[in-house]
Amino acid sequence: MPATLPFLLPVLSLAGLAWAVWQRPWRPLAHDDLQHGWLGALVLTALLWTVRATLPGGLVLQLTGAALLTTLFGLPLALLSLFAVDVISLLGLAFLAGSGWQEIGWAALWPRFVWMGLAPALLAAVLQAAMRRWLPHHPFIFILGHGYFSAGLAALGAGVAQALWREWGGARGVVPLADVLTGLLVLAFGEAFLSGMLVAVFVVYRPQWVLTFLDEDYLRR
Repeated sequence: MPATLPFLLPVLSLAGLAWAVWQRPWRPLAHDDLQHGWLGALVLTALLWTVRATLPGGLVLQLTGAALLTTLFGLPLALLSLFAVDVISLLGLAFLAGSGWQEIGWAALWPRFVWMGLAPALLAAVLQAAMRRWLPHHPFIFILGHGYFSAGLAALGAGVAQALWREWGGARGVVPLADVLTGLLVLAFGEAFLSGMLVAVFVVYRPQWVLTFLDEDYLRR
């Protein structure tokens, strides 16, 4: 985080969470079937946030599932879910490392939420809104666009934004920028594959779990 703007990431995080709460997105969770899907998504995403690959040179690749949650539950509920995942995974990492409560790095809560949750979720929501407006409403286009393309592009965009933020703040690492961009392409492909595969399965077998997939829009004759 740039020393000149130490509070920007917490402010962005709290602003996004406040907007999400104001939308009251938990109302659809009154349905038992959706509750099961939402709890399963929380578990899967928390596991993703506790597993990462460190490549030679220190480059870290980590899937977030932010675009997937945005596709399944919409942006407001996705943001609240991602913040819960952030807290749960941070506690899980501390437990796996054998750290005590006082040793948990709570300062990492806001950067993790912004770059792994807020930024990719917001980018995915914007891309999906553009697709709904400009592309034909067809189930195949929904799966391909919302599941694959929006997830990959959102992960790539959030990764580039984070890299630029680090450069702007002077936190240049030992990994060359070209290697960082190559790693982001690999990460974007992984996000697209994971999200697209699960969205395709859920649209076919559990469409009630995909709140952005409306029957009246995509199944009209």
